[in-house]
Amino acid sequence: MTPKLTSTALVLSLMAGGVQAQSIANPDAPGVPLETHSEETGLPYFAPGRGQIDHDAIRRRVLTVFERQFGAFANETQKLTDAAEAYCAGTTDIAAFKDQFRATWLAWAPLDSYQFGPIEAQGAALTVNFWPDKKNFVGRALRDLLNKTPEEQAQAAVVGGLSVGAQGLPAIEMLLFSDAQECPAIIGISGNLHQIALSLYDGWFGEYGWAELARTAGPDNPVYLQDAEFTKVVYTALDFGLTRIADTRLGRPLGTFERSNPTQAEAWRSGLTNDIIHAQLDGIEEVVRDGFAGDVTETNRSWIYKVFDQTEGRVDAIGSPISEAVQDPMGRMRVEGLQSKVLYLINEMDQEIGPNLGVETGFSAADGD
Repeated sequence: MTPKLTSTALVLSLMAGGVQAQSIANPDAPGVPLETHSEETGLPYFAPGRGQIDHDAIRRRVLTVFERQFGAFANETQKLTDAAEAYCAGTTDIAAFKDQFRATWLAWAPLDSYQFGPIEAQGAALTVNFWPDKKNFVGRALRDLLNKTPEEQAQAAVVGGLSVGAQGLPAIEMLLFSDAQECPAIIGISGNLHQIALSLYDGWFGEYGWAELARTAGPDNPVYLQDAEFTKVVYTALDFGLTRIADTRLGRPLGTFERSNPTQAEAWRSGLTNDIIHAQLDGIEEVVRDGFAGDVTETNRSWIYKVFDQTEGRVDAIGSPISEAVQDPMGRMRVEGLQSKVLYLINEMDQEIGPNLGVETGFSAADGD
C-alpha cells in the first residue's frame, strides 16, 4: 500500500510545486469546480472538520470506484470467454485458462459486498457465485448442462436458462478440478458470466441506471430521498462484506474445534479462498480510501488504513489454503486470528469511519440469515 501524505504535507507539497491541484468538472455548473484535490491521493488538500459532511462528493467518489470495479469484472469475464474458446480450440493450455479463471474470480470478489441495486435486482450474487452450496446444487446443475449437446453447452443463452448452480464461477471450478469434461461447457458458462457482468455494469452506469438514482436523490426519487441515504447504503454494504468474511468465508470452514469443515471453504478445490478474501478486503479498502476518505479526518483514516494492512497481513500469514489450514492446529490458530482481526476491523470501521460520515449500518443482505 502506498504511503499517505498528511494534509499538512499535501499543502506544503503544493506550495513547493510537488503536487498539482486538479478541479473536478462540474456538469451542473461549468467552470465551477466541485472540489480541489491532490492528484496523488485523490483527497481534498484541506482536512475535513468543516462542520458538515459532503455526501454529494462522497457519492461522486464512490461511483468512480464502483465504475472501475464493475468495469474490471466485465473486462475479466470477456478475457475468460476468450480463454475458454482458445483452450477448447487447442490453441492454449489449461494453465492459461486457470490463470484467467483466478483473475475473474478476484475481480468479482469486491462486488460481492454490494448486494443491493443491480446485483440484488438481477440475483447476480447467486448466479455468479452460488456459495455456500451445502447440498451440491452446483454438481446437480452441471449434470443437466453436461447432458446437453456440445453445441448447446457452448451457448451462453442455454447456460443462462439453467439452474443458477450451473451458471457461475463454482461451476467452472468444479469442471476444472474434477474428472468431468470441461469443454465445451466452460465456453457457455464463461459467456454467460460475461453477459451478467455487462448487465450489471449497464444496470449501474447505463441510461437510467442505479448511478443516476444515486445522483438524483430527493423527494421524488423512489429509492434515495437525500444524498446521505446512498452513503449509508454503501457503508452498510462494506459492513456486510466484512461480516461475510468473518462469519461465512472463515466461520464455515472453521466449524468447531472438534470438527472443522474444510470443504465448506469458498473455492476450496482451486485453493483460491485466501486470495478471494484478500481481494474483497482490497475492494472494501478502495471504497474507504477513494470514496469515503475525503470526508474522514486524517487521524481516523490513517488508523483505519493501518488496521486494513494488519488484517491483510494476517491473510498472508496463514501460509496455506484455508481449507488445509483449518485441519492443522497451528493453521487453525492463524485462521481464528484472522477472523478476530476482521471482527476488530468491523468495530474500528464503526468507531472511526461511520461517525465521520454521519451514518450507521442499516439493513443488509446478512440480516435474517
